[in-house]
Amino acid sequence: MKIDDKKLRELEKKVLAYRFRDKDSSDRKTYDEVFDHDTLLTIYNLTTKGFFDTLDFPIATGKEGNVFRATTHDGDFVAVKIYRVNNSTFNHIQKYISGDERFRGVGKNRRRTIHLWAQKEFRNLERMHSNGIPVPKPITCQKNIIVMEFIGTDGSPAPHLRSVEIEEPEELFNALYEDLKKIYLDAKLVHADFSEYNILMTENGHTIIDVGQAVLTTHPMTREFLERDLKNLARYFKRLGIQADEKVMFEELKEAKNALREDSKR
Repeated sequence: MKIDDKKLRELEKKVLAYRFRDKDSSDRKTYDEVFDHDTLLTIYNLTTKGFFDTLDFPIATGKEGNVFRATTHDGDFVAVKIYRVNNSTFNHIQKYISGDERFRGVGKNRRRTIHLWAQKEFRNLERMHSNGIPVPKPITCQKNIIVMEFIGTDGSPAPHLRSVEIEEPEELFNALYEDLKKIYLDAKLVHADFSEYNILMTENGHTIIDVGQAVLTTHPMTREFLERDLKNLARYFKRLGIQADEKVMFEELKEAKNALREDSKR
């Protein structure tokens, strides 16, 4: 890849602006961890290929990475998720990859593991999106960076479920429970971190995010992860007056899966 030095310097200058805009030393450290040299080159490559034109500003900071709003050449918005390679949660993500048959023989190389983690989220997004589950539409994945649909209004990111007032909690509960069913029965995945922190709300409905840790239903910890997702769903909506029982929901999903298995044998 031939590099335009001027364009790369402009990108580095923009990154420095992010870094020094935040006075908090921990925020500066985060930016240093996010924008290592290899990541800058990957961002440069993505802009050169036209996936976005400018990286605008950060919209979310997570345990493993940061999400930025970016603008395309046509003025549309996309979300750019950058996983930190030097990551303190490296050991945490190993258990979600090691039991996934799609990513065998990962090894202990940190950079390779983070790259596979990004690929894992991208493939989970593809799998969910193709099964009609409301997740951001995946666009591309290169190394430790995912480009996906931006969820928000007029350039502002959508708020999380935990931050909004729900007018029809029972309707939303039923919709989210149906999504968990689709993830499990149709996409054959378990989200494994389903909560009010990983659901965005817009005028048009809800969007499920942060699916990197989602595992195939063949994963050895599937039952534990599914029970935890259902428990989180029930816990949140019980506070809103909804009679939700995670044990009943789990049995319903198990029976539905068994029914599908029997149908496939006929």
